Amino acid sequence: MTASAHTWEQYLDLDEAIRRDLEIVDGFIVPREQRSREHQKVGTRLSLALEGAAVAEMRTGNDSCYETNTEVDVLLWEVPPTARKPDVVLHRYIPGCEQLAAEHCVIVAEVLSTWSVRRDRVHKMSDYGDAGIPHYWLISVDKVRALTIERYALSGRKGRYTHIGTTHRDMGPVAVSLTDPFPLEILWQDLEVAPSVV
Repeated sequence: MTASAHTWEQYLDLDEAIRRDLEIVDGFIVPREQRSREHQKVGTRLSLALEGAAVAEMRTGNDSCYETNTEVDVLLWEVPPTARKPDVVLHRYIPGCEQLAAEHCVIVAEVLSTWSVRRDRVHKMSDYGDAGIPHYWLISVDKVRALTIERYALSGRKGRYTHIGTTHRDMGPVAVSLTDPFPLEILWQDLEVAPSVV
């Protein structure tokens, strides 16, 4: 990749296999951080847990439809083009042909790693807040499980996040229990790298 600015269309023209490990920030294409097996597994487990909660919410007759994704481009703004790939995103349903964008997102989550701490805590947090994504979670992990979940929320439509709570697995079996954006409970056992098959 050259060090010159790109348009959103030029970024999308890149081969999908190459784009998987890239993001575009202020028009410049940047590599994503290295992601360990544990990092990816916890992201997948969190996505499945959020999906289960979303399906339960939709079954209550709520008119909102949700879905989850991992490591997909979320367009934050087009000029200059900036798109991040959250480890996990809960978003309102969109047709398959439509680009996932910040206005569709309800929760974005990043799994912290040695390579990503500064990017996730500073740069991505700022970008997601500026784009108006209501909820941002940071998950710390060890080799076998998630250890903590930090939750942040916007107090206005855009801007800086406010820390609204941190849970640690030593505090009990419940990792997250929320009413916003809808009733949601996730257990720590749901976020283990190798969950029990019993």
